[in-house]
Amino acid sequence: MRYAFALAAVLCASPALAQQPTAPAPGSNHDARPQFDISTGVDFERGDFGTGAQVDKIAIPLTAGVSIGSVRVSAQLPWVRVTAPANVIAPTGPLGLPILVDPTRPATRTTRQGLGDLRLGAAYDLPVQGIVASVRAAAKLPTASVDKGLGTGKADYSVGADVAKPLGAVTPYAGVTYTMAGDPEGFQLRNSFSGQAGAALRLGGSASAQLGYAYAQNPIEAGEDDQRIVGGLHADVGRSLSLGVYGSGGLSAGAPRLGGGVTLGLKFGR
Repeated sequence: MRYAFALAAVLCASPALAQQPTAPAPGSNHDARPQFDISTGVDFERGDFGTGAQVDKIAIPLTAGVSIGSVRVSAQLPWVRVTAPANVIAPTGPLGLPILVDPTRPATRTTRQGLGDLRLGAAYDLPVQGIVASVRAAAKLPTASVDKGLGTGKADYSVGADVAKPLGAVTPYAGVTYTMAGDPEGFQLRNSFSGQAGAALRLGGSASAQLGYAYAQNPIEAGEDDQRIVGGLHADVGRSLSLGVYGSGGLSAGAPRLGGGVTLGLKFGR
């Protein structure tokens, strides 16, 4: 499972399709001894997300996880900063939720910041010959401030699956996620799909590059879906440290015009 798919955002608060593109590493490690990891980074997105007004989002997530055999569990809590009209609700997380516009709030442009929503996740590597495959589930718990427009105040849940096939130096991958969003006051959100597909290229040593396409259905029926191109570079720095950089470009009105960031990870325990 130590198979890192590019999306996802980070996610991404940004939608699931926007999760940081850390390049996949062929194969899975099913050692029964636990491996712990901690990661952080900076994620930035800019665009109007279909609102007609510019929205700037910065997130600094702190993620902790543990892997034992074929199972991995993780928790993530971000600090977020949003500059946008006050009527824009800009949740930051990986479950594919949209930017929401609340007509009961003023449209004055403001900057607000604070803790985002807590995300809990679990994944399981499937014992499939010839490919790397996993299934996963996640929950977003509403710890972000609703008054500041940093969250919806409702819990969201998702399930998904990922698959990849190492072919020499190139590893094609694909993934799909189904999100069940809670309905914030004044909104009715539908369940939605998101997905991504692309390929990772091993550059030599531990370095790899990734390029892919990501899509997320808007939970608001009349809203614009999110489509974007994502890419990134990832490498180990020593035995325990890893570094990644990534970027994205929007292909639809519902996507950020541009995004990017950097990730730093530390693993230990084996």
